[in-house]
Amino acid sequence: MAARNRPRVFTKGDDSDAHEEKDLWTRLVTELHKQRRNSNRIKEIGDEITTLEGKTESGKDDIPSEDAGRIEKLMEERLSLCDEEHLALSKLIEINDLLIALRTATEGGDRGGVSQQKRIKRKHDESVSADSPSSRNTKVQRANSLAPLDALQQGSEVAYRLPKQKGAEGEWIQCIITHVSGEGAKRKFEVEDPEPDDAGGHMKYTAQRHALIPIPRDSAGLPPYPNGKQVLARYPETTTFYRAEVIATKRDGTCRLKFEGEEEVGKETEVERRLVLDVGNK
Repeated sequence: MAARNRPRVFTKGDDSDAHEEKDLWTRLVTELHKQRRNSNRIKEIGDEITTLEGKTESGKDDIPSEDAGRIEKLMEERLSLCDEEHLALSKLIEINDLLIALRTATEGGDRGGVSQQKRIKRKHDESVSADSPSSRNTKVQRANSLAPLDALQQGSEVAYRLPKQKGAEGEWIQCIITHVSGEGAKRKFEVEDPEPDDAGGHMKYTAQRHALIPIPRDSAGLPPYPNGKQVLARYPETTTFYRAEVIATKRDGTCRLKFEGEEEVGKETEVERRLVLDVGNK
């Protein structure tokens, strides 16, 4: 007769493991609830920005100063929440790994011995200490150095949203920032299309911050996107970004995507991670 799955039985010495596992589950659930609140807030911010931008007359890139100031604050809040989301993802993965290791060690009886229990305990302690303010600051600095979300400086690569045309969504193209002027909500960015036009020149545009998305310098260290994530990605052999859905992520970080409006049914396209941007509700 096939053996049935038996309920977990705690042997001597399992009490501490049980408490430890319960603590990890509590932390995991708390983090998931926090991230759900963050995601809801990011969506609310995106909706409000879209509403404010909708007040702009068709074909114009300027918006009323009071709306520009509000958009500036909303963008800063969303950037902060995105930072937290990226760090929380790493934390959730760590907790999940600890739970798997702890369950494996406990259900495996004495296999692995005391040394295995000590390794799990040490990893747990390191994870707990990682919640300290100084550690969180270090993680934020590291995340910013790998993929700065607000790197809008002269020479930076960006995705620039062209002014909306009547009845159509604004198109995103890859550009380079050539000049920055003004401060705060009044800051203006001059961007240049690196692709020459028909006359051999390069188109230049004046943009506000809400019309730009920074492009990371490289893909190293960028967190993977979950499958099903809606993103903005540069189509291969072009300088134009289109909306797409993440199908999977390769080990080297390359994203396998399904672009919206792709003519070939079921076609999937691989794109370098740094050219796949998180746009929220842009």
